[in-house]
Amino acid sequence: MPSHNDTPRAPLLQHLRELRKALMVSAIAIFAGFVVVFIFFSERLVLFFSQPLSDWEVDIVHIGLAEPFVAQMRVSFAAGCVLAAPVVFWRIWSFLRPALFPHERAKFRITFLVIMLLFIAGVLFAYVYVFNITVNFFLLMGQNLATPTISIDMYLRMLFNFVIPFGLAFQLPVVTNILHKMGIVKLSGLRKSRKYVIFGIFVVATLITPPDLLSQIMLALPLMLLYEIGIIVVRMRTKPDGS
Repeated sequence: MPSHNDTPRAPLLQHLRELRKALMVSAIAIFAGFVVVFIFFSERLVLFFSQPLSDWEVDIVHIGLAEPFVAQMRVSFAAGCVLAAPVVFWRIWSFLRPALFPHERAKFRITFLVIMLLFIAGVLFAYVYVFNITVNFFLLMGQNLATPTISIDMYLRMLFNFVIPFGLAFQLPVVTNILHKMGIVKLSGLRKSRKYVIFGIFVVATLITPPDLLSQIMLALPLMLLYEIGIIVVRMRTKPDGS
């Protein structure tokens, strides 16, 4: 016969089991995506991401014996996460949905969609524009000084370290709106703090991008625009009394 003290633990244990199930299904989906990409697409993806160097006819080499394998593993894991994303998001939603009220579910879906779109926009902006400009700039600056011979694993590490911070930084309007909803910041405070935020944006851009001025400016400019968009969104959601 269960004791009285066991009753409150039942919901907690049930939530923990559901969380474990969600994590296991997500991990299996990511592993399956990784295996599929590694077997069928990893080499083509490495060549695709190396295209900015191929356009300059730069030799791509591997310094370590296992470096090509590590490079393919790195690309396969990233692509596997993208491939498994629908399953992971579905499990996250299945875990959170029972704890939300109907109106909260609608807001959560919209917020989650905006977060994903901003992350994708940040990654695409970084890869299509900023990364290519940065690669071209450095190769152009060094073409009369030395012959470039670039390690494939170091190049891919630079690529991922470059684009992922852009995806995260593009969440600025969402963060601004959430802080406003929590009452931490107000519209007047956002406007008054603009110059300090701009300074902070350049500091963050310095910390999370490769150590070159061009990359930092190319991240700071869209972040400044996104901050202004965040202010506009907060203004639209602010009641006449300022709340």
